Amino acid sequence: MPAPGDSLGYASRTFMADASMDSPELQRLRAAITREPGNAELRYLLGAELAQLRAYPEAVLQMRTALDINPKLHFARLQLGLLYLTMSQPGDSLTVWAPLEELDESAALKAFKRGLEALIRDDFQTCIGFLQRGIDLNKQNATLNDDMSQLIEKVRDGSVIAPPSPPDPQNNFSHFGEPSNTRH
Repeated sequence: MPAPGDSLGYASRTFMADASMDSPELQRLRAAITREPGNAELRYLLGAELAQLRAYPEAVLQMRTALDINPKLHFARLQLGLLYLTMSQPGDSLTVWAPLEELDESAALKAFKRGLEALIRDDFQTCIGFLQRGIDLNKQNATLNDDMSQLIEKVRDGSVIAPPSPPDPQNNFSHFGEPSNTRH
């Protein structure tokens, strides 16, 4: 029997991969939440699907609500942290993932969490080691393992590293020359 919070597994690409914002499937999921607003699993599924559609603010809202209802929905916790990471909010990722540290050492999600934290620190060898450990421990969700394997490959080939941020604009107009005495 799965542990509490593990019943849904990792929702990425598993519920309705081809949904659009107005799809009948998404409408049915929203209707189910209207009938059962306290159903954490439904909110997690909706959040995961919204994330797939790149509707990030609403996805965050649904996943956060799912975790408020059921803090032991561990796959939702991991996925919300990944969503924050996608949104360039690593601090929020670390905060959301923190409770996963309380899981048993043999928990795949704990290993994935540690690997993702290492990625945030640019500690790539540690990242790869923990992600691989998570894959080895995870026997219940092939989709999550596939995603983490892809991430390992991106770390290895350097494509996971974000491009440097553009420099902050400065109010330096010297290249335009001296101001004239004209009025505009």
